[in-house]
Formats: sequence, C-alpha cells, structure tokens
Amino acid sequence: MTNLFLESGFASFNKHGESISGDFYTTIKGKDKTTFVLSDGLGSGIKANILATLTSKILGTMMASNMSIEESVYTIAKSLPVCKVRNMAYSTFTILQIYQRGDAYLAQFDNPSVILIREGKNVVYDSMCKVIYEKEIHESNIKLYIGDMIILLTDGVTSAGLGRTTKNGWRRESVIEYVQRWYTPEMSPQRMAATIANASMDLYLNSPDDDITVAVFKICERKVVNLMIGPPEHKEDDNKVLKLFFSRKGKKIICGGTTAKIASRYLNKPIVINNNTCNEEIPSTACIEGVDLVTEGVITLEKVLNIAKQYSVTSNISLDLRNKIDGASMIAKILFEESTDINFFIGNAINPVHDDSNSHISYTIKLGIIRELEKILSNMGKNVKVSMC
Repeated sequence: MTNLFLESGFASFNKHGESISGDFYTTIKGKDKTTFVLSDGLGSGIKANILATLTSKILGTMMASNMSIEESVYTIAKSLPVCKVRNMAYSTFTILQIYQRGDAYLAQFDNPSVILIREGKNVVYDSMCKVIYEKEIHESNIKLYIGDMIILLTDGVTSAGLGRTTKNGWRRESVIEYVQRWYTPEMSPQRMAATIANASMDLYLNSPDDDITVAVFKICERKVVNLMIGPPEHKEDDNKVLKLFFSRKGKKIICGGTTAKIASRYLNKPIVINNNTCNEEIPSTACIEGVDLVTEGVITLEKVLNIAKQYSVTSNISLDLRNKIDGASMIAKILFEESTDINFFIGNAINPVHDDSNSHISYTIKLGIIRELEKILSNMGKNVKVSMC
C-alpha cells in the first residue's frame, strides 16, 4: 500500500448529563501497520471511562507490539478494576489492524459488528469465534481495496432512539441502509462519522441515553495539494519558484493578492474575482486558469486555522463545511478532506502594506498560522512539508 493512504474520521457525543464519555479509542501507528482499539466501559461517566481507557491502551500497546490476542485479552482480564456495585470488570472492545500490505485484522468483543463498505455497498466478511478467558472473540482477516470504508461503532449508535423514536433502537442493519444511502465515493471518513453520529443524536432527540462513538477508516490513493502564500523574498526568483510550484502534481491553491498577480503573470492568465464568495469576515475568492483555488491571504488562512482547531473535536464542522463557498471553507475542505500530502510554499517577501508593527496582518503572523496548521494537519495524519522561498 505504498501509494495508498489510510484516512480516518471520528465523531462522538457523551451520554446526556455526563461530562466525560465512557467510550475511548486509541490509535498506534507503526512501520508496517496501524492499530486502532475502540472500547466501551461498563456503565457511564468516570468509572466507564477508566475501564475503556485501560482496555484501549493495554490492548493497543500489546497488539501493536505483535502480542497474540490470547495474551492481550488475558492481560485485560487480570488488569481491569472490578466494579464494587456490579462485582465485575467489563469493557467491550474492537481491535482493528490495517497493514501496509493491504489487509486488515479484526478482533471484536461485544461491540456492534464492524461495517465494511465497498463501492457504496455493505460487504459481508467471514469471522471465526474464539473463546478466550470466557469471552467470545470474533476474529476476521479481510483483504482491502481502494475506496473501502471501515466503520466502527459503540452500542450508543445501535440503541439510538430506543423506546422513543424507534421500537428496537437503530439496528446495525438500519445503520448500513443509512450509510449506503448517504455514501458517495468522495465522502471523507470524517464526514461519514459525523453523519452517523448526528443521525444517532436525532433519534435520541438530542438527549442520548448512552455514549455515542463512531470511527471510520478509508483506504484511498494519495492526493497531493500545493498551497502558496506570499511572493518569494527576491523578485528575480519569482519565475523559478512558480515553475517549481506548478511542476508539482496535485491541486494548486494560491493565497494572497500579490501572490495571485505573480501567478497570473507567470501563467499569462487573467484574475477573475468571484464576488458571490465573500462574507463579512472573509474576502472573495478568484479564478486563474490553471489554479484550483485563489483566495486572499492571511485573513483567510487565519479563519482556516480557526476551523482546523474545531474540526477534530466538533463533529458538526465537517457537515457545516459541505455547502460553504467562502475561501476559508474551500481551503479547509481541500486540506482536511481532499488531501493526504500537503506542500506549503511560504514566500519570505515582506509586503510593504503589512510591514507595520501595529498591524494584525504581518509576516510573523502568517508564518505562525502556517506552523500551527502544519501541526494540526500532521496530527490528522497528513504528510506536511513547508518550504520557504
């Protein structure tokens, strides 16, 4: 899977009245595989969170270190604290390991069964039941293909609306039907996770009886995005830098009026302003033939950074971005949902208009925004490279 990339997305809501979730997940990336564990602790709140956290972290660490499922489950059985009220130590888990060679291993205990979507349709996969220390563990080995989407759930999803809007909850079969109805080949795992979690909240009438957690993974081809902001430090380098920028494969984003003018001259194409894309906070976008997106500079990127800070922690952000056409939202959609590898080209020239220590817009702020974006995008699993010019 050297030319492939594993994208992921997560969405969760706490049980009504709880400040902390009883669900927990952890991801461990290794050289040859990614290990993910989703756990649902007994009960709710802090006690459940402790059980789920211990389960996820212990199983994740051991399985990532190539320990057997038997050894891992045995360690969990001996490690979890016993609830004094229920006199038991219990936490569900789903272990997903995705290998660079292009296949996956699943071990499932008492969570809703993992859903595998291929070309928009549910795939029934084989599983083998193994009893390990009185726990029925369902193991599967699955060959993966480009576009495959793997969906993990806790039972807060499948019990959504029970006794209120649904007679028997939102059964797994109904979740599958819903996913198949909303699926598109371009849909990001984050958007799918948010779509499922929000539908669960709707069934609960926004007052969930249980913690809701959805994790989605997608196998995709690498998608490169190149973003340039600011002209090169030395004007005589303009053509050399633009030649390098446009020689890179992938989408091209130009940020900043001066940078857009340089790109326009280099491509010998006019700048056409999109007047219907501005709002009170964000200036209009523009079009240059040969460039995928042209926006204003620092003001727009500062808004992108604000969106990025919310994106991973607020499930609805992905859904909110769907139909927005302002420059910041367009950049956010491309960086967060349509890219795996991102190349930033940062011009070192100081714009005379902005060379004012009292101005909010400055070279220092521009560089700070890019560095913060770089960190957030890297935490999302993107490969990010920043080049100064």
